[in-house]
Amino acid sequence: MSFANRIGFDPALPGSVLIGLAALAALCLAVYAWRRGGAPIARASGIALILLGLAQPMWVRETRQPASDIALVIVDQSESMALAGRAEAAQRAGQRTAQELTALGFDVRVREARGGPDGSQMIGAWDEAYADVARDRRAGAVVITDGQIADADAIAGVEDTGPVHAVIVGDPQRGDRRLELIAAPAFGIVGEPFTIEARVEDPNPNATVPVAITIDGRQVYRVNAQANRVFRVELETPKRGANMVIVEAARGPQEIALANNRAAFTLAGVRDRLRVLLITGEPHAGARVWRNLLKSDPAVDLVHFTILRPPEKTDFTPLDELALIPFPTRELFQEQLRGFDLIIFDRYRQRRPDILEPIYFHNIAERVEAGGALLISAGPWDADPSQSLYSTPLGAILPARPTGGVSERAFRPEPTTLGARHPVVRGLPQPQSWGPWTRLIDAEAPGGQTVLSGLGRPLLVLDRAGRGRVAQLFSDQAWLWARGYQGGGPHGELLRRLAHWLMQEPELEDERLSLRYGAGGLTVERASLAAAPGPVTLIAPSGAATQLALGDAGPGLWRATAPAEEQGLYEARAGDLRAYAAIGPLNPREAARLNATEDLIRPLMEETRGGLFMAGEDARRAPQARAVEGNARAAGDGWMGFRRNGAYVVRAAAAEPLGPGWAWAALGVMLLMFGWRREAQ
Repeated sequence: MSFANRIGFDPALPGSVLIGLAALAALCLAVYAWRRGGAPIARASGIALILLGLAQPMWVRETRQPASDIALVIVDQSESMALAGRAEAAQRAGQRTAQELTALGFDVRVREARGGPDGSQMIGAWDEAYADVARDRRAGAVVITDGQIADADAIAGVEDTGPVHAVIVGDPQRGDRRLELIAAPAFGIVGEPFTIEARVEDPNPNATVPVAITIDGRQVYRVNAQANRVFRVELETPKRGANMVIVEAARGPQEIALANNRAAFTLAGVRDRLRVLLITGEPHAGARVWRNLLKSDPAVDLVHFTILRPPEKTDFTPLDELALIPFPTRELFQEQLRGFDLIIFDRYRQRRPDILEPIYFHNIAERVEAGGALLISAGPWDADPSQSLYSTPLGAILPARPTGGVSERAFRPEPTTLGARHPVVRGLPQPQSWGPWTRLIDAEAPGGQTVLSGLGRPLLVLDRAGRGRVAQLFSDQAWLWARGYQGGGPHGELLRRLAHWLMQEPELEDERLSLRYGAGGLTVERASLAAAPGPVTLIAPSGAATQLALGDAGPGLWRATAPAEEQGLYEARAGDLRAYAAIGPLNPREAARLNATEDLIRPLMEETRGGLFMAGEDARRAPQARAVEGNARAAGDGWMGFRRNGAYVVRAAAAEPLGPGWAWAALGVMLLMFGWRREAQ
């Protein structure tokens, strides 16, 4: 405890009023002096005594208790500090500094700074440690870090911080290669090119760096990039939906970590409008079902031709009175065929002579194998091999062939064992209550995937042909479901899924792997036609791999969950399948630069008159803590200073008036009267 005396005031008027009166008095005295008044000293003294009387001076005796000064030690424990043993070295340096400050009599507070989306953040630890500390008790702070600090300017803007020192852990001369993604699109049109701009930063300016680009785990491009120069790559958007694009530079001769050797972004693939060619062989009740389904989708451009008059029919109706247009076979099946994504033959019948020549069917088969799609909805004459499309060059890509029989008795379509697991059929509601169809073309399916059957025979058969897909529906009675016949059925959902599967929509892939992040952690979902797929490998951003056993989640679906303990890009692998999920930013700023540097934190040191010290990889060259007085020099060779503020807490106080206030005011009035008298003389 200590005792101190001081002069205080107990004003009779509010402080703002006293200040206003003093300002008015000063103005009047200035005018008085300018006009050469005869008693300026007497008048000024009188006004001062009157104001002093209104302020009522007191003699205050205080009992004071010294208050300890608070020193702050911030230890950076962000992701970049986890490399090359920096985190452990920083912890050791922080503990040693805290012990030295405690021995000097400071109250020491040690806090950790963590990384965020924009890099290491110190301001949170600063505010939390100093929330209950008065500014006159702040002795200073030391930040033990690798220098990759994102918010140093925020602390520099805080008033009266005391000296802030920086101890840099790490070797700034240690080389590290990193890849910087400069420009990458968020969207791309399927089949159209997109451009990536990137740069590989390397300590060797003449280095040639191999760079690989993968999309969903499949390498699509490889280039040798010149170090420290921007390179551009043009690629094609492969599919609709999310495409995870990863650009990765090869390992350098000196590496702190490989985390910053790659950059990733999600490219959302969109289709520019699907072009569908629908050919109806003859008018029938189900033709409008296909047309309505395709026309209801705003992303579909439909070209529909219905053959109203077969070529073998002859009559004497004048051509200019026929409501027909010539069928543009050459334009559709030779010149513009590549522009159609899906071709549908609905109850098309081979005739002699036929509207379409064999070369056109050959062109269609080539288009499918190049990535297009073909759907055949069979009519009753498809049972006749001479009239079936199977007898054309299309037969080479069709998985099923007609046997010559047609059943006209009612049957209920049923999912096959395979179909119950296939995304086209899986989950369709209440298959046991579907209404019947009344015609089935008998066929054999030695290949492909039979997902619906009727009367024990194939009804819907799917297959792949080269890069494209094929579907055969051996009935023309789907329209009965649309009419609600005997309860109807999910015709819209079935046909929509069928068309989207043919269009290779990602969500309808029969072999699919997905990875999602939610409140419960990471969820891995595996869709497969196999009876029991194997485990899935989950790879964390740090590279740690975990095997996940999948649990049954329904026909053709398996799931597993895992905790998400790291920020960054997670990858799931199952054979050739890949899936990705990002927690936080895909390319965090914290991982962009991993080398130790003083550039980012130097302005803070200069602003607060603190010291900047390079402590090395093991932090053995960390400076010694010292106590300094007031505004004395706070840093030197091998030492950093923390100021003693002399702060105290008043435990007791007693006040006595320095005379009554009216006496001071009366004395002031007497001086004013003396001044007037002096002027009169």
